[in-house]
Amino acid sequence: MRAAPLLLAGLVAPVQAGDWSLGVAASTLGLGAEAGYSFSDRFDVRLAGYAFSLSQDGEESGIEFDSTLDLANVGAYLDWRPFAGAFRVSAGWFATDNSLDADGKPGPDGTYDIGGVTFTAAEVGALQATGDLGSSAPYLGLGWLWGRADGGLAWSLDLGVLFQDSPGIELTSTGGTLSSQPELQEALAVEEAELENDLDQYDVYPVVTFGVTYRF
Repeated sequence: MRAAPLLLAGLVAPVQAGDWSLGVAASTLGLGAEAGYSFSDRFDVRLAGYAFSLSQDGEESGIEFDSTLDLANVGAYLDWRPFAGAFRVSAGWFATDNSLDADGKPGPDGTYDIGGVTFTAAEVGALQATGDLGSSAPYLGLGWLWGRADGGLAWSLDLGVLFQDSPGIELTSTGGTLSSQPELQEALAVEEAELENDLDQYDVYPVVTFGVTYRF
């Protein structure tokens, strides 16, 4: 029963420290910075920018890739604290420049399975994939902001989703003996559709953000 009073205190405890805040954040959108302004004990606005680059090996739709995911997101939040305390509901909009670049690798037998058709490494040449995740996306989430009422350090946790476009994938083959031939181009088109279907889940992108700010 002790948990209920603690939860209630977290909802209603005052967090209004002043008009401005500056801080840093680690997020599934990248590493970045945030600047905020408080209109009242219930409404804030925040501007934020996040960026990160991640390289990894993996398999998608039966093809091995060396891939690099580049994240670049700049956006604004409107925060509403219904209880004038730590808990907040946030809505926002982001300009996004998130992209995926990958180089395909043949299997152990020196072949590729592309669109259900087997091709040799010599026939394919260099296989590259690029992913476009759109240029803007709305955000919706909830979170908690804890801090001293007289200003100073505060910290936050936000959980939400970014409603971005479904990924668009382009596969290209260069330098292979069949790179410009219809049979390989048709197989690449089939493979593109399969990859886009595999990545469709990322049109609703989970966002988890932990931040530390200084409140003036």
